[in-house]
Amino acid sequence: MNPLVENFLERPRSHQIGFWVGSLLLASFIFWQYFYSSKLEEYRKLSDKIEELNNNIAHEKRLARSLPRVKEEVKELNLKLKMALAELPDKREIPDLLTSISNLARDAGLEIIYFKPKGENLKDFYAEVPVSMSVRGTYHQVATFFDEVGNLPRIVNIKLVEMKNPRKSDDRIRITTDCVATTFRYLDESERVVKKKKGRRRRRR
Repeated sequence: MNPLVENFLERPRSHQIGFWVGSLLLASFIFWQYFYSSKLEEYRKLSDKIEELNNNIAHEKRLARSLPRVKEEVKELNLKLKMALAELPDKREIPDLLTSISNLARDAGLEIIYFKPKGENLKDFYAEVPVSMSVRGTYHQVATFFDEVGNLPRIVNIKLVEMKNPRKSDDRIRITTDCVATTFRYLDESERVVKKKKGRRRRRR
């Protein structure tokens, strides 16, 4: 018999048990360190990847379910935009529209003191076209003029109204009314391109 084996067998039983327990613990440590721990880490990574993919799939499914609703909303918004644009004249129509506004003032019986178009204020896809004006007549004539302007097929807003200098003439009180009539026009493609370029230049400064 091998001397080492004989020496081991001659030792007390408690030593023999301790040896086997230590050997088992060492083997378990080696198994954990070099095999199980690496597999566990690999499992964790795969589990995280699977969870991420499941979340992505759920997100895509939610998007797919909402796609018809989004398309319908975009269609509705485009329709509203077209309807709004239909009320905005293009650049060529502005002179005729301003003439219509001044004619409405005269038709209402107002005396036009001045009628001065101001500089346009460019927005994203339209431009504000303000006209500073002053008229003289009775309150009823002014109210009639404002009402007729509101009934124009194009959008015209009356603001900054100031009534002053009431004077009696022919048994009627006439007042001077200053206001700003603002209409709007649609920017064509070339104007929108120019506006975008100017906006980018301002942001660089």
